[in-house]
Amino acid sequence: MSQPQSTSPVLELRNISKRYGGALALTDVEFDLLPGEVHGLVGENGAGKSTMMKLLAGVFDDYTGELILRGEPVRFASPADAQAQGIGMVYQELSTFQHLTVAENLFSRQPPTKGGILQWRQMNREAQSLLQELGLDIDVTSRMGELSVGSQQLVEIARVIFSGATIIILDEPTSALSTPETRRLFEFIARLKAQGKTLIFISHFLEDVLEVTDRITVLKNSHKVATLPTSQADKHTLVELMIGSDAKILQQMYEAEESVASHVSHETGKPMLTVTNLSQGSAFANVDFTLHAGEILGIFGFMGAGQIQLARCLFGAEQPSSGSLALDAAPLKLANTSAARNVGIAYVPENRRDSLMLTQEIFKNITLAHLGKLAPGLLRQRREVEIAQTQIAAVGVRPPRPMLNAGALSGGNQQKVVLAKWLTQQPKVLILNEPTRGMDVGAKDEVLSIVQDLRTQGVAILLITTEPETIVQIANRSLVMRRGQITAELTGAELTKENLMRNA
Repeated sequence: MSQPQSTSPVLELRNISKRYGGALALTDVEFDLLPGEVHGLVGENGAGKSTMMKLLAGVFDDYTGELILRGEPVRFASPADAQAQGIGMVYQELSTFQHLTVAENLFSRQPPTKGGILQWRQMNREAQSLLQELGLDIDVTSRMGELSVGSQQLVEIARVIFSGATIIILDEPTSALSTPETRRLFEFIARLKAQGKTLIFISHFLEDVLEVTDRITVLKNSHKVATLPTSQADKHTLVELMIGSDAKILQQMYEAEESVASHVSHETGKPMLTVTNLSQGSAFANVDFTLHAGEILGIFGFMGAGQIQLARCLFGAEQPSSGSLALDAAPLKLANTSAARNVGIAYVPENRRDSLMLTQEIFKNITLAHLGKLAPGLLRQRREVEIAQTQIAAVGVRPPRPMLNAGALSGGNQQKVVLAKWLTQQPKVLILNEPTRGMDVGAKDEVLSIVQDLRTQGVAILLITTEPETIVQIANRSLVMRRGQITAELTGAELTKENLMRNA
């Protein structure tokens, strides 16, 4: 990326400190943004990134220090206050209105009216023009719920841009995007930068950060560790700044990126889940594979390849149109998700929040799905907490406090709670859909270590992800999906990042 247009900051944080949950989430942070700059922000889960961005977006106003916007001290009282000052944020979790059309979402704040009557044609025309400028071929009359997750993410970014924001915060904007969608997003970011807009780009995909930014700031344990020009950074440097020189984590991450697969062959057990000619409308067709006990089988594909619908059919959340399943050599027909749980199939969806009650305590999230088996009669809270405490220790939830609300945890620790829930009664088959999405390298390593431990205990694991490095790192073999079809099965030396992406 070329250097920003001016050296005079458009926004500054001066000695910002903020307490959250009783602990310091930011400590004397100094940070500045330049007009026409794309500024990367990286750090482990819990480093302070989210707190810092929510402060800029007007969610938090109880902090010490100064926030300087265009040379003037400011303190936003609300997100609307920040938006009025030209600061817009696109959160990692989608906040679109699923039942409304794309155009209605884009104009949700200020729809065009005349004499109090909504001008539908004008709204659709202007919405289509905006998306075309973004390079997106999306029907603005489609309902948001009909779009892929990647397309919904792009529409949400477009909505913030359309609101008139000149400082745009992007929180994990590429985590749900396919490679072509990511490329279109990067091209649009370049156009915004040329127009003088300033962007903060938060991502755990360090390759994306290095490609699209001008400068990068690293946070660690609530402190700013460094700000450096992107031209002077590489992935190894950023990781070491984020987590320190942890040889184990660094070695595993680097090995996973080698062109030759680094995983060690693992002897698998008997066939556990057999899928035969499974199809579901236009989502996927004629899927065949066998998953063995003690095996991690990857399924790699870009967004929209059909892998999510396949996973939901394997868990009974959706019904296939044809084909058959067998579990432990016995024919299997799943009427619903309860039937899947009862036979020992567990599913962790791509959005961890769908599996959690964020306003409830961690122990309730862990035990709720198993109350009937844990205690057919009366189960006292003390016993529930004891059971949860065992699982919290097993998966390494931090902080290890069962009475803490799940919503207070970082994304990586929320994912550990989801895993702990299913491990309370160990499943025969564990389906993981994007288990490490949006995680820093340290949290990702911890979650994958849990998954590998389950493999050694004989659990059959189906790992579905758009991150080829994850599959190369821990899978025994992998299938590749494209447009609803299995296009390749890779194992051994063939299981490389390049081969996965080439067949997807």
